[in-house]
Amino acid sequence: MAYLGGAGAFTAIICGLLVPTLQTFLVEKNIRIKMPEAVPEKISASFDLLIPVVVMILIVQIINGVLGNFDLNIATGIMALFKPLVAASDTFFAFALAILLIQLLWFAGIHGASVVGGIIGPLLLINLGANQEALEAGRELPAIFINPVMDFFVFVGGSGGTLALVCMMARSKSAHLRTIGKMSFIPGCFNINEPVTFGTPIVMNPTFFIPWIAAPLVNACIVWGAFKLDLVSKVVALPPWTMPAPIGAVMSTNSMFAAVIVATCFTVSGLIFYPFFKAYEKELLAQEKFEEKADEKALSPATAG
Repeated sequence: MAYLGGAGAFTAIICGLLVPTLQTFLVEKNIRIKMPEAVPEKISASFDLLIPVVVMILIVQIINGVLGNFDLNIATGIMALFKPLVAASDTFFAFALAILLIQLLWFAGIHGASVVGGIIGPLLLINLGANQEALEAGRELPAIFINPVMDFFVFVGGSGGTLALVCMMARSKSAHLRTIGKMSFIPGCFNINEPVTFGTPIVMNPTFFIPWIAAPLVNACIVWGAFKLDLVSKVVALPPWTMPAPIGAVMSTNSMFAAVIVATCFTVSGLIFYPFFKAYEKELLAQEKFEEKADEKALSPATAG
């Protein structure tokens, strides 16, 4: 039962890869029980899988038997192999590297959170499980790097921490930025920022490259320091990532001060984005003014006529 949570994530992944691969191999090699054509198809299909199922059970039992000599089983053996990786996952270097990779992939138009999350997800679930076990036992919570730390603290408004930028855009003098800002505000409150990421655009836009990378990394330093100094309790729950950031942060840590850290990260992101936002706004205003004059010039002969 202990391995039905995050601690069994690697075992589940390996079994999920091994079982269908082995089953496909055995079926393709006709290592199965063939029934006469008169037998109904559904019954015949169940017999087709009988030998692959028996083979897989025997393999698992043999491996467990060998590992039993070392007081291990498949789940504990796999965790023993991944123990150094799990330990390394809860470091500031791993935290900052994950954020950097997410941001770089997003800037190239690739869903960085999905790509990086797919790799580190099992590690973060193990960290969450360790915190929950420590909480239940009354011990100090050991892990900092768990999904909500990125979802609600670093990325306020979505990857890049763009909610502050959206608020500035909603009051922009540029019609384009103002429209995108107003459209993006409600989704941004729920950490969905594709409208601003692709609508502005931020993706492949050199003007926003520096704040896009810098804002989350600066927030990461603030958040990590807050957890290290015990200003905020460590994460013990996993709310949906679409929860508004202050609420999700409080729920995941059971600490009201978490909302203060979220507000701090929101403010810092805004300060970092502001000069680059103003530079891009100035560029768009010049472009919009030029297009407006061109339209007026194109219409003037018809008006005179």
